[in-house]
Amino acid sequence: MNKNINKSIILVIIVFVTVSFTGCLNLASKIENEQEQISVNGHQGVFKSIDRGKTWEQKVDVIGGGFIDGIKIQNIKMDPQDHEILYIGTIANGLYRSLDGAQSWEKVVDENGILSPGATIYDIAIEKGNSDLMYIATLNNGRGELLKSEDGGKSWIDPYLISELNKPVYTVEIDPKNQNIVYIGTGQAGFLKSEDKALRWKTVTWFDHGISVNDIIIDFWNSDGIILRLSSGLVKSTDRGKTWDDLGMEVITSVPGINVAAISSITMHPTNPLIIYITYLNIVIVSHDGGSTWEKLNTITPSKTIIGTIPQIKKIGLIGGIVYYGAGNVLYKSEDAGLTWSSYAIPIRGDIRYTVSDYTNPDIIYVGSFYDPPPPPKKKGLFGLLTIK
Repeated sequence: MNKNINKSIILVIIVFVTVSFTGCLNLASKIENEQEQISVNGHQGVFKSIDRGKTWEQKVDVIGGGFIDGIKIQNIKMDPQDHEILYIGTIANGLYRSLDGAQSWEKVVDENGILSPGATIYDIAIEKGNSDLMYIATLNNGRGELLKSEDGGKSWIDPYLISELNKPVYTVEIDPKNQNIVYIGTGQAGFLKSEDKALRWKTVTWFDHGISVNDIIIDFWNSDGIILRLSSGLVKSTDRGKTWDDLGMEVITSVPGINVAAISSITMHPTNPLIIYITYLNIVIVSHDGGSTWEKLNTITPSKTIIGTIPQIKKIGLIGGIVYYGAGNVLYKSEDAGLTWSSYAIPIRGDIRYTVSDYTNPDIIYVGSFYDPPPPPKKKGLFGLLTIK
């Protein structure tokens, strides 16, 4: 009798283990299949739409062979004189250029050997009226540097270097009224100015230790007006940086609950400098009075992406009355300054990091993306499902 009971118990355990083990395998297979579905037909790189975002084509071919679908795109800059010329700043992959509206790309190789092929390019500025003159804000060979080219990127010099390692030059901006004046913001808390096209520099402001200057926008009607996006929030000056007002407090007052240190971008409208957009997580906030008051746009961005993360809006695109931005793998677009929205899926793997429109044709939009894969799901083993006493 006892032997029969023991045999029955053993048989039950074998069946239970078999079912549980099979279930474990099926669960793992299901998770892997879901991950595959999430990333199906997805790629990194540049995508281009010629119909205002309704359809997209990947543009990643490199002249001479290869693709740029494996690089992480930090920013895109369109030449202000030639809308067919585009530059891509990357994370740890240097600078790329297209001369034909993204049909093909080439890596920018420095004849002087100063620009590293593995540099991270945080920002790009091109002088209006002279496309040969360019500046890039970089982390280059482990050191923050502003690099300058006077021949369209063929050769570079390094007119500003940060002494402390791994502190990038994050941003560079040319004064819209006087193009001899160049501003930079650094990871070493510095906001600096040159009045002779980056040959010599002077300090405008050193902010508190640990603060970085991440973005600069300048009022193109009156270049005394400057707004900086710091790692701690927003500040505004109306006297070219002699004094600063805490713009972040105005944002918090208008839109309670905002963590101004987590603002991810700031963009000035190209025809009206009083209109300023900031992005925060999956939220877009706008000011129509130069930053004195703010309001949250009634966007249609979801609170979660398909893989369960909060969509991160990295950069607003603006042309005329059209506002658009990417979040996750979707482009959101408004043709009435943010009152109503349309959304268009983009076949990318990862997140849209930058958007830029063709200033000659609002139908043409470019997006740059990169993919940071989520950590693999934890799989419970056989004994993780069974409790043995």
